[in-house]
Amino acid sequence: MSLAEAPSPSPSSSSGSDDFAALLDSELELASGADSAFPGDPSPAFPATEDEDEDEDEDEDPEEPEVDPIEQNGTKRRRVEEQLQDQGTSVRPDKIPTGASKNVQVEACPHPGYFGGLCFRCGKPQDEENVSGVAFGYIHKGLRLGTSEIDRLRGADLKNLLRERKLVLILDLDHTLINSTKLQDISFAEKDLGIQTAASKDDPNRSIFSLNSMQMLTKLRPFVREFLKEASNMFEMYIYTMGDKPYAIEIAKLLDPSNIYFPSKVISNSDCTQQHQKGLDVILGAESVAVILDDTEYVWQKHKENLILMERYHFFASSCRQFGFGVRSLAESMQDERESDGALATVLDVLKRIHAVETDLSSRDVRQVIKAVRKEILQGCKIVFSRVFPNNTRPQEQMFWKMAEYLGAVCSTDVDSSVTHVVTVDLGTEKARWGVDNKKFLVHLRWIEAANFRWHRQPEEDFPVTAPKEKSKDKDNAVAGKKETSKDRQNSAAEKKETTKDKEENAAARQKETMKEKEENAVAGQKETGNDERNVGGQEKDDAKENAVATSTTSPTDS
Repeated sequence: MSLAEAPSPSPSSSSGSDDFAALLDSELELASGADSAFPGDPSPAFPATEDEDEDEDEDEDPEEPEVDPIEQNGTKRRRVEEQLQDQGTSVRPDKIPTGASKNVQVEACPHPGYFGGLCFRCGKPQDEENVSGVAFGYIHKGLRLGTSEIDRLRGADLKNLLRERKLVLILDLDHTLINSTKLQDISFAEKDLGIQTAASKDDPNRSIFSLNSMQMLTKLRPFVREFLKEASNMFEMYIYTMGDKPYAIEIAKLLDPSNIYFPSKVISNSDCTQQHQKGLDVILGAESVAVILDDTEYVWQKHKENLILMERYHFFASSCRQFGFGVRSLAESMQDERESDGALATVLDVLKRIHAVETDLSSRDVRQVIKAVRKEILQGCKIVFSRVFPNNTRPQEQMFWKMAEYLGAVCSTDVDSSVTHVVTVDLGTEKARWGVDNKKFLVHLRWIEAANFRWHRQPEEDFPVTAPKEKSKDKDNAVAGKKETSKDRQNSAAEKKETTKDKEENAAARQKETMKEKEENAVAGQKETGNDERNVGGQEKDDAKENAVATSTTSPTDS
């Protein structure tokens, strides 16, 4: 049995899984020693009896060529192993008998590991009912190793790391090195900006890619290529994601197209030994030299001391929605992290500090180094929290209290002259007013969180606390605005009802008024017509009288 399917070791790395594959090849060569020889051991494995010696002397042909001792030893070992294969035992090289001893020392095979269901030392099939060990399918399909073999190989890997002065670095993918989204989740704004078109361009310098087979887009985090290049000089690197294997392989090709950084070191959810948890049990490196970069802490419950928590990278709108952020994504805002001081550039400086401190890998534990470097961040700060934690809870058990202590700060519940910072969300508290009067730093809770992600004490002026009056006024205005809006809606509905009712009532009233006016006008018209007729008749009579008088008066004169 051989490991011909195993990839050849990378020239840039002589430790980790590549050396592990080489070690396995050596094991399999040892296990299949039928063709192996042991020079310097000319004695037969099974010494002949005296009678057999005499027969051999009589039948010996002086002209027959001598048998090569190497071929003879190979034949001898094959005879021994063929007899022991069925018994599940094997003969170690140091146990091959020498001289005239008639007893062969045999030890039971410890079954250090299995390949394709067979022990790679003795060839015995694995007990399907009692499966032990850890699967390392990301190195070789069907490979499973026992605890003792894992420890032995980790020891050999540690020696290689010591020689090359390297540590082990485990890298998460999503929200740490990249950000991905499904095509169906792209926002309208992102579509309008031509995100898909940019991902399809054949540009060697582009940072956004289309995974057509998966109907996804992937954005590389700024500075990621430079980060991997520099980190590879200090670390043996692994990819470890909770994503599926095909997805992990595709992303690894984007990050490492030449297969320099992650040969046989891409671990996915199918390689995990515990559901929804990541563990170093599948890493071929000692825990004492392993550093983890991940944006999610709870998946590393057993290895928090090895973890450097990363600030999440939210490039796509779907990522913001996933974590409940009601803000525009970096893509929608046409912005991105700066390469010079973004998350990866910041953590690279931290890794350099850790690597520089870890000068003697054989006597120091990287977990203690991480702890020491982290405690330098807020060293010299004494913090009092005000109106930050829920009532009836112990502040010492709260996340931000613990975080501040991890960063080297001293936390207190009481104020005194040694306090340097008051952390609050409201300037109206008694402790906040004390801080103002005594010229202490007043900072928002986010100041601690930023220091935790950035691994540096952040400028206090960048994290001011909102004045209580403005905050209260804004809240009151918001509530009043909501009430007024609700009232306006009710008034609007009432107005609509009243308008409709008014229209109906007005229309009916106008109709009645119109009919009444018509009737009254008709009656008035008839009366006015009678009066007019009488007036006309009387006027005509008066005119006739006036004419008669006028005629009688003027007649003598005219004559």
